[in-house]
Amino acid sequence: MPDDRDQPPRPLGYTVTMWDVYGELRQLSGQLSTSITQQEILRTQMQDHETRLRALEAWRYALPVSAVSAVAAAVAAIISVFVG
Repeated sequence: MPDDRDQPPRPLGYTVTMWDVYGELRQLSGQLSTSITQQEILRTQMQDHETRLRALEAWRYALPVSAVSAVAAAVAAIISVFVG
């Protein structure tokens, strides 16, 4: 059995092995893969929301124009009924 006096003193009392580093690296790699997947899902959802907002804005700006056109057509129909 080796004598503890032959070992250099460990300042923190713990030795980090390459196996420990490898295990942590594998764990971080898994977390990174999960984060990338979630980011892609969020990007897809954001593009969908952007498309929906653009469609709503198009209706919002088109609505006053169509309302004015409808009123003008109604007035023209009423005038044509009375005038003949």
